[in-house]
Amino acid sequence: MRVAFYSYPSAFQNPGGGEVQLLKTKEALEALGVEVKLFDQWNDRLKDFDVFHVFGSVKDCAGIMQTAGNLGVKVALSTIFWSSFNRALHEGGTFGKRAELFSRHLLKLAFPLLPTGRRKTMSLADVLLPNSESEKKQVMRLFGISPDKIIPVPNGVDERFLSGDPEEFSRSHGMEDFILAVGRIEPRKNQKNLIMAVKGLKQKLVIVGNPVSDYMWYYDECRKEAGDNVVFLGGIDHESTMLTSAYAACSVFAAPGWFETPGLAALEAAGCGAGIAITKHGSTVDYFGDEARYFEPAAPESIRKAVMAALRITKAEKQVLRRRIKERFLWKNVAQETLKAYKSVS
Repeated sequence: MRVAFYSYPSAFQNPGGGEVQLLKTKEALEALGVEVKLFDQWNDRLKDFDVFHVFGSVKDCAGIMQTAGNLGVKVALSTIFWSSFNRALHEGGTFGKRAELFSRHLLKLAFPLLPTGRRKTMSLADVLLPNSESEKKQVMRLFGISPDKIIPVPNGVDERFLSGDPEEFSRSHGMEDFILAVGRIEPRKNQKNLIMAVKGLKQKLVIVGNPVSDYMWYYDECRKEAGDNVVFLGGIDHESTMLTSAYAACSVFAAPGWFETPGLAALEAAGCGAGIAITKHGSTVDYFGDEARYFEPAAPESIRKAVMAALRITKAEKQVLRRRIKERFLWKNVAQETLKAYKSVS
């Protein structure tokens, strides 16, 4: 089987969880003997592949998906999607942007068959691969997509995130018993409310991640809001042992985004034994169950309470979550489920 991977043109300009999902799925499928190519529009030909797998249900991908289908190539789509009024009300930087997001969500609820660019990508795909049952329900409800063409495939983590040596990070940065947040610094990730939430706590908040170029104003706001207990470390390469060590060294991993599906960094941190405090919006409960502490990301006080509760998560609870990750959420499991989905339409 020959598979081409594709994503929207700007995807890797500010890489995050979606890009990690793409690359790690490729690596894990190749370990199963599947030939996977990052599609090069200048040199590759769609007809040379059995499956064209698109990551992200973004309208920019619709044209090439339609061409693939016309050539008889099966099209898989990892939807990587979430929409809610909560996101609409809080994520956008301006009133106009918030109003636009709110109106879009309202239209999807009222008219799921409305011909939008995102719905077109879903309609063009032979099989949709949301990351959870919750995301599947959203796709069905908001876009009128038949459940017959939807096969949930979870996100995953590397086996190296099932253990970690805290010494490397602690030795390098001189910190322990701290709260960690990892991700691009942008309004959707909501670091500003997390910064407000931890004011006055004895634990430091360590923020790992680079600001997104389109949202430098938001990064500036976060810096201005930060007190003495907030440390901005910049980005750490995903493949670095320093990242694994940071997960293992922290007491709590906080994921304050307006939604997560489920948040790869949180899943990785949980594998390393961190207590998890995470947004209740998105598919987080599908993955973390009763072993995480959830909050309303719009309310700093709610975030604060969840972080403090996560500091008290027992070793037994952490072990339950790590065992679930080992059994269900490693990339090798993701690859097996993805391959089954390909075969279901080939």
